[in-house]
Amino acid sequence: MTTSVAFVSVLVWGVVLQPSRLPARDTTLSCKQTPAENLLPSVVGPMAGSRPAWFVDDGGDLFWEHAEHPVKTLWIVSRTSAPVRITGNRVDGPGTVKFRRGQDQPIEAAIVIADPSVASAIPGGASADVMRAYSFIPSHVFYSSPGCWEFTVQVGSGEIRLVREIKPAR
Repeated sequence: MTTSVAFVSVLVWGVVLQPSRLPARDTTLSCKQTPAENLLPSVVGPMAGSRPAWFVDDGGDLFWEHAEHPVKTLWIVSRTSAPVRITGNRVDGPGTVKFRRGQDQPIEAAIVIADPSVASAIPGGASADVMRAYSFIPSHVFYSSPGCWEFTVQVGSGEIRLVREIKPAR
């Protein structure tokens, strides 16, 4: 009996002392993505977030290809003239996220919009009522790696955090 207990202790001790032997972290268990709702079905697909900010991207499971491969992402903000700032970081490991607002724009660490009501795109199917309620900011997001990503969207003095999982390539 004493031998069995000592053997188990050595195994546990060996795993604790040798983290390189631990299995890779499964982000599907720990990455709680922001739920999506179909708030504007005649305009865009399901929007992840809640008032005052949401995003829509390629939808479903996103698989990481490489750091230079952008993901089209539409940011939707409750209509305001207050400044908007969007940043992001990976929460389950190292990584950086970059943004580009337009094809001819530079890739940057944040999206900063002085007045989103002026910078808003007009998506097809958007009625005048929808345009009075929301601003639509198209962008590309560049993820440096797969993982669990959190975006901080500051709208005026308020802030919301949105989470998106990017899975490893198949």
